Amino acid sequence: MTKIKFFIDSGKIEEIERVKSYGLLDGVTTNPSLIKKAVENEKKKGREVDMEKYIKEMLLIAKGLPVSLEVIGTTFEEIVKEGRELFEKFNSVAGNVYVKIPASPSTQEKEDNNFDGIRSIKELSRLKIPVNCTLVFTPEQALAASKAGAKFVSPFTGR
Repeated sequence: MTKIKFFIDSGKIEEIERVKSYGLLDGVTTNPSLIKKAVENEKKKGREVDMEKYIKEMLLIAKGLPVSLEVIGTTFEEIVKEGRELFEKFNSVAGNVYVKIPASPSTQEKEDNNFDGIRSIKELSRLKIPVNCTLVFTPEQALAASKAGAKFVSPFTGR
């Protein structure tokens, strides 16, 4: 049976803490731009923090819940390399890292890497690295991601 879960899409630790306190949160999903913006805001407040330290704090605050950290690569090789690095670098903090991969990392209509996201999910899953597939627009993408081994599929339905 498929279960719908509630994930907060945020880079702000205080938001994650607040929503977690409600007892409704099933996980956290974020991306590099959200984290970068949150770190910049913390620095404006006078706090000495960098992205790595901030991510580690986020993982500890969300302990017990999956936290999806997104790759920025757009080719199979880049995505797998970055996914492995994210998992190896951060999963030991709280054991809750998932690698977030777009269903299709293609940014141009005629690019050859349309299936590199799905291929990357299959490879990282083979390596026992849990994956959250994001930017899922169709049921077919969700099915392909699931068959490739994604633990979560994040549909993109608008904001």
